[in-house]
Amino acid sequence: MISKKAQLILIFLVIYSLALGIRIYWLTQKNGFHVDEGLSVANACYNEYISAKNYDFNREYSGREVREESLVSNAGFRHALADIGRLWKDNRDSPHTNFYYSLFRLSLIGLKTGDMKLIIFRGGLLNLILFTVSFIFFFLLIRLLFPDSVILQYFAAACAFLSTAAISNTLFLRPYQLQETMFIIFCYYFVKNIDRQNFICANRDIIINKSITLLCLSLVTAFTLLTGYYAVLFIGLFGIYIVCINCKNKTYKEILFYIFVLCLGVLLALALYPKFFSGFTSYRAGGTVRTLFLDAGGNLTSSLTAAGALLVKHFFTIPVLVLCAAGAAILIIFKQKLIIQKHGLFIFIASLIYIVITLIIAPYKILRYGMAVYPFLIIFPVMIVDSVKTKAKNISFVIILLFAISFLAGAVNQDKIENIYRGKSAEYVFSKEKDVPVYVHMFYFEDWNYVGTWKYANLAPYFNDEQKYYFIISYDALYSSPYEEFYLVMENYPRMIPFDDPKFEVLEEFQMTGGEPETEASYFIGRKYKVKI
Repeated sequence: MISKKAQLILIFLVIYSLALGIRIYWLTQKNGFHVDEGLSVANACYNEYISAKNYDFNREYSGREVREESLVSNAGFRHALADIGRLWKDNRDSPHTNFYYSLFRLSLIGLKTGDMKLIIFRGGLLNLILFTVSFIFFFLLIRLLFPDSVILQYFAAACAFLSTAAISNTLFLRPYQLQETMFIIFCYYFVKNIDRQNFICANRDIIINKSITLLCLSLVTAFTLLTGYYAVLFIGLFGIYIVCINCKNKTYKEILFYIFVLCLGVLLALALYPKFFSGFTSYRAGGTVRTLFLDAGGNLTSSLTAAGALLVKHFFTIPVLVLCAAGAAILIIFKQKLIIQKHGLFIFIASLIYIVITLIIAPYKILRYGMAVYPFLIIFPVMIVDSVKTKAKNISFVIILLFAISFLAGAVNQDKIENIYRGKSAEYVFSKEKDVPVYVHMFYFEDWNYVGTWKYANLAPYFNDEQKYYFIISYDALYSSPYEEFYLVMENYPRMIPFDDPKFEVLEEFQMTGGEPETEASYFIGRKYKVKI
């Protein structure tokens, strides 16, 4: 006979395995990069190409050479440690810190490759580990919030991580999965600590316990800050909540304690990444200012519209909203008030505020900026089910089952999953014909002596290993080409002048979209030419 504890562990493992298995499946379907994912690899490996340095003009490269030099260029452990040391000094991506890139670099040890599949495997494995930590701590958080209902704890964990936003987060090789993990850990430790006296054993232990708690909370705060600069907003919302609670309880000394936690957390963040404050004056910060003030009304409208659309698509789908409404109707029928878990309600509201504000200040109104808090949204449906359970236990079980089916249906629907880029490789027509060379022309700013090398992150990963590539600064190089046929790939930039000469016959035209309608500047177009005799 299996003990009750063993049964609960088994249920936990089944739910975790389901959420993990779905993520593994979608990772196997991922065969393309977002432009920022290519940049993640280049930054983590501290490569000069893509991130800072342009390729040599008129030199012959093989596709394999470009991909290896641009992506994972060194396999050794020493090289990895050296890269992490350089990331500590400057990660060269000012809107982010070095935390995720350092972990990503460690995950790539032993590889020297430009093969996207291998990189996706390693980066995906890192994100799966982070997801596992998220799952465990989220379950612990829900146990703190709803200690009297075991079934609700499993229900919450299952639905939170079967949401399409949470799955899409794991598929994206950027810092947002790490941010989700740290947000959950942050919530867990701060909720546990809000009533710290409950686990202080005796008066003589108070000083020791407070010191340990101060250090632990400061470390958690530091690592949360290092997941990205939007984390400041999430931590700030918690700070407001803690101040309100302690003012209400007239425990003003506790406010000083949390101020010490924040100050020490910031100092630790600076020690772990000395250029931490540079993110607040980065190009992205300037973009945020322009976003907020150039068209404040239009930006607010588009942000609220995008927030609503993303929430409906990725969490509060029509079936979920119907179930929430049904639960509310049952409460009205049975004259049962909604049982409010105060900390849980705050986390839910704070998550909604976070999603809206990040979209208001973000350069693009897309899912990635709010993905980290989507697991917390399950708290409100859990409160509804918890309230129904007090009057209609059997009905609450049916609602739980229907919630789970609804989230599972979304989790296996490709149209709801982002960051796969399954068909993106097919757009790179030139790489399918390895015997035909490729010329790549990027717009060159003579006044700045600058080429937007970051845009190569949307091009170089798709090069054919056995194909020849030439980077040219001017179309004049084509007139001295020794090849009768060649591909020409051009940056799709508004000021670009497409190559058009009667001496060359256009055999084929194609366009590479880039995966998301964020900015045309990162996209490329191409043509296949034949020299007329």
